[in-house]
Amino acid sequence: MTTRPSTSAPGHAGWLASNQAMWDARVPLHTTSNWYDLEGFRHGGLALDDLERAGVGEVQGRSLLHLQCHFGLGTLSWSRLGADATGVDFSAEAISQARALANELELRAHFEQAEVSSCRLGRTFDICFTSWGVLMWLPDLAAWARTIAAHLRPGGEFFLAEGHPHLFIWDDERDGAGYLPRHPYFRHREPVTDLEASTYVDTSHQIGHPQYRWNHPISEVVTALANAGLRITDFAEHPRLPWQPLSWMVPDQRPGWWRIDQDPFPLSFTLKAVKENRP
Repeated sequence: MTTRPSTSAPGHAGWLASNQAMWDARVPLHTTSNWYDLEGFRHGGLALDDLERAGVGEVQGRSLLHLQCHFGLGTLSWSRLGADATGVDFSAEAISQARALANELELRAHFEQAEVSSCRLGRTFDICFTSWGVLMWLPDLAAWARTIAAHLRPGGEFFLAEGHPHLFIWDDERDGAGYLPRHPYFRHREPVTDLEASTYVDTSHQIGHPQYRWNHPISEVVTALANAGLRITDFAEHPRLPWQPLSWMVPDQRPGWWRIDQDPFPLSFTLKAVKENRP
């Protein structure tokens, strides 16, 4: 993948608009891919892994907001498990597909198109959830955290599962010297630009759009949530990841997961938080 630091200055709105167009273009490729196994989902499958289900816990009869839901398989999975589920994504194509699936499968789920940092639905939820490959698309985690807090009732719970931010800095290849750092780890004002976004379901397919992405150290994630009035109740790092961002990763013993031999560093993390009661 050809990457470079951004040298243009369209600002957050321009970068987000470009990313939105890129995700719109990905939707038809993703809905027909083996990666998402839409036919398996139609036949009763769940698009949630063990970390997500254990982290969120029981959802029967509870309201749940899924931020950055893509075309809705995770949201619809929570609905299948008994949640009153709402999904939000900035891609119009993704939300259109999600609504069509909910109607086709007769699942109780609602979908709204909105950019997560400015989203305000006018209601609160018992649970807010987001997972896997979400934070890198956000230039401003403070605004993201305020959205979470605005949509949680007092005592409501937030759960995040995400790739470890140190993964962002490494090159896609490895030479005899070891791992090759290429991108910034700590906060950076301008995004890293990938001139061709491609798609993780088929890296050989070019979709003709750039993508803009930001890394967010764990300290930034925790601080943003704390400043928004959320108290961290659980944090864990894990030596596995549900995709293969680095070429030397190998399949884990758990189907669908990847790891690095001898677990030299964490590949993902999970975080739980609760909205504090503030005067």
